[in-house]
Amino acid sequence: MKIFKLMIPVIWMVAIWAFAMAPMEGRAASETPLFKDYQVAEVRLFEVPLNVAAPDSEGRIVADETVYQITRYNAKFNLFEMVIREGAQKVPPGKKVLLVKGTITAYSPNGTCAVHCQFVDKASGQVLLEIDPQGLRFRVANYIAKIIYQNKAGK
Repeated sequence: MKIFKLMIPVIWMVAIWAFAMAPMEGRAASETPLFKDYQVAEVRLFEVPLNVAAPDSEGRIVADETVYQITRYNAKFNLFEMVIREGAQKVPPGKKVLLVKGTITAYSPNGTCAVHCQFVDKASGQVLLEIDPQGLRFRVANYIAKIIYQNKAGK
């Protein structure tokens, strides 16, 4: 009976310790920047599906705004050697390319949209991260750039 009385507090202490340590282990694993090895950010024209009432030019507009916003972050934090729209320039051989591509999922003529955005390793085609921002075009593009910054700089 004495052992049983002693085991209950020990089990509680182990459970509390395990609960307290679990978030630290999860945080340590997520602190490794996801995009840290990439030297080039390349933005593909966003797709405009037929079921979205947006002009075809909207994909180019969102992509250009995204390039602009990533370039702003790049100028401030020196994240990449190059930030380009896909096909605008030739990427030097041996550079690791982070491809940003997306699909416009909703559109309003007042300048708001929603996009499904993917961050892809261009060489392997592996999708590294997916997000679904929505709002004014420049805010959507800025959010995409902010996600890149956070996953490149680890902040």
